[in-house]
Amino acid sequence: MSRFKDFMNSDAGAHARYQKRKQRRVHIYIDDIEPQSKKMPETDRDKFQEAVAEQLTSVKRSTFTGDVALKIDLATTSRNAPQAHTIAKNLLDLLGARRSHVKWPRRHLLYKDDRQIQALSVSCRHGESSPAISIEARSFVAILDDLELAAEARRSVEMNSDYLYEQNREADWIKTFRDLIDNEANSRRSLGDDAYDAYRKMTRWYAQRALLKSSRVTIPVLNWMYGRPKGIPTGLEKEIWAKLVSVSKLRLQVGELPITRGSSDVFKQNVLSEISAFKNRWDWLISPLVVSVALEVIIRPNPETPPAVLHDLDNIVRDYLLPGIVPKFGTVSDHRWTIDFDELQRTNPAIAKYWGPNPTPPSGTKSGVTRYEAWRLPAVAGEPGFVSVAIIADVDANGDHMDEIDESIKTWASPSGRNYRY
Repeated sequence: MSRFKDFMNSDAGAHARYQKRKQRRVHIYIDDIEPQSKKMPETDRDKFQEAVAEQLTSVKRSTFTGDVALKIDLATTSRNAPQAHTIAKNLLDLLGARRSHVKWPRRHLLYKDDRQIQALSVSCRHGESSPAISIEARSFVAILDDLELAAEARRSVEMNSDYLYEQNREADWIKTFRDLIDNEANSRRSLGDDAYDAYRKMTRWYAQRALLKSSRVTIPVLNWMYGRPKGIPTGLEKEIWAKLVSVSKLRLQVGELPITRGSSDVFKQNVLSEISAFKNRWDWLISPLVVSVALEVIIRPNPETPPAVLHDLDNIVRDYLLPGIVPKFGTVSDHRWTIDFDELQRTNPAIAKYWGPNPTPPSGTKSGVTRYEAWRLPAVAGEPGFVSVAIIADVDANGDHMDEIDESIKTWASPSGRNYRY
């Protein structure tokens, strides 16, 4: 085998290919336009597209013609800022067809149609001091290659005994909370009312964090659901991994997307029914939610889905999931809404002072989730489609799967990680 082939098959070669893919990503950053919904003024629409066109031109990038992975991070300043999903809808449309007043040699900007988006992540911070719109786009093939490399990096970590011990230790919080509420009378006698209430509150937070962290799909499982690595047996086929995710009781399983006329109402009812079933299973722990949460959505279309009715990822989240999940679970758009600042002022004035006099974002932005991300699996002939939703604890600032992919590879390539040799 040649030295070049040796290098390409080595860890160093894998990392070099990753760096090359990373250089091909498109980064767009705009800090002088307030993120808005479809109510955005016409002048701001043109200004947004002009900024996108200018930044694409500066890096000599053209319109994506194939499938895309897209990440959008937003910061709003308005006291009456719209919800993140309505902002995203507007921006996704503006990233497509070029407006007539915008100078750009093509009819489309970042992509031709937002149905090209096969992985989407949207996050938003309200009440910031300055506006920001940050967009990262890469080909979907590239992110699957990144995912495969990250899965290998994560596999070595997750087989580590320390990792397994930490996972088991976190799960113990759920049992501790269950025991605490099942034996409330004895615990109150033993601890006293004030100590019991404080301990129960703390335990609920840790137990919710443990439950809602365990509901997410891990990087290796996401990789296996896409049939990666190619040509290397993993013990289970991609259909089996998808089946395991689609039946997990830790997730909302809302069935197949509507593809025929009149079936949307049935699907919406399925969503509400599954929310009720999930709450019945876990209400003792998650009501009320005391942790901020994000959504992770895994979608596999029915193989009979006509191309003309293939649902955009953003539409699935915006039209079918958020309207039921946010009010039923009482989810909030920022972790600051989960902090009792009046109590903090009484118990720890120094920390309360650090947060400032107005620590929460504008009240109208409270309802929502901190982030949502959706991944579309390829349809499988002879297999039904599904939509599987995880309500994920978002309290550790770990970011979405796209962030986790990059962070896993970064750790793997660092001197303290795998420490490969050239």
